[in-house]
Amino acid sequence: MRGFDTLIGQEAVVKRLQQAINSGRVAHAYLITGAPGSGKKTLALAFAQALFCQNRENSACGHCRNCSRIEAGNHPDVTIVEPKTGRLRIDQIRRLKEKFALQAYEGTWKIGMIIDAETMTAAAANSLLKLLEEPSGRAVIMLLSVGPSMLLPTIVSRCQIIPMRRLSRLRIASFLEDEYQLSPETAMVVAGLADGRLGQAIEMASTDKLVWKDRVLAMVTSESGRGLEALRLAAMLDTEPDAIEFSLQVLTAWLRDLLLVASGCAEEVVVHQDHHNQLLAESGKYDESPIRQAILQVEDARRALQAHANRRLTLDALLYQMADLTSFSRVSEVYKYGKSSRG
Repeated sequence: MRGFDTLIGQEAVVKRLQQAINSGRVAHAYLITGAPGSGKKTLALAFAQALFCQNRENSACGHCRNCSRIEAGNHPDVTIVEPKTGRLRIDQIRRLKEKFALQAYEGTWKIGMIIDAETMTAAAANSLLKLLEEPSGRAVIMLLSVGPSMLLPTIVSRCQIIPMRRLSRLRIASFLEDEYQLSPETAMVVAGLADGRLGQAIEMASTDKLVWKDRVLAMVTSESGRGLEALRLAAMLDTEPDAIEFSLQVLTAWLRDLLLVASGCAEEVVVHQDHHNQLLAESGKYDESPIRQAILQVEDARRALQAHANRRLTLDALLYQMADLTSFSRVSEVYKYGKSSRG
């Protein structure tokens, strides 16, 4: 699949952008919104390819010189601006403005793509506002953000908003079965974890993240020695920090599933359908209160890690408590460690 063809389940927004190209009414600014992994960047790149493609009208062939360079990130008239150390800064926006002040190197379009636009500093946002107030020629700015509320209203008002829709679990699972040859059971679990975001599901299916799903579930379903298993898992995650966020996501989904099963929800509703029997057995051991408290503690641990708390201590404390959910009936102070230089 190429260009817009890669946007599974986003037919409405694709049609809207194709009509804009066909009618010659391409806006100067678009705000593409959606959760992480919902396909915002994929849509923005496909739109850029459609504007530059040498072989297809209103879409992209995916293999001409322009399409290939846009996909590789080295087309001279397409500028991608991404956060540095977590923020988009004024010097980055100024460089974009300088490029927009020049003639296009090739063709007639100039495109600026601002990733995670909600991370702009106040100075960067005000600088961008001036650029939006003075559109020129065939220049398009695409802002990618989790939602309009994260940006200045004056910026949002100058953009056409393109919302990415969440896909149904069944549609994502079907796609994963066809494209990645996942079993129906695994595909449904991955689709549940992705929560409507196809990009997130693809990342899980095409990397080794599913190995960490199995490791987390092995710990929470262990018949004995869960404390030791928890500390082993913490040690492994300490050496693989890129797997921590996904593992916490799996853990949160497991706790949520326990609540759903305990309240009598059908198997189709839970994420970890492949462990439904274990969920039934575990849900009968605890009241709702410690499970809810455990979910809050996972969020506390996530925030602590983002604030650069000691990674190993935070993981040890959280996962060891997970070995016995009744411990969460006692509010813990385990995350109030001093900050460490180790992330």
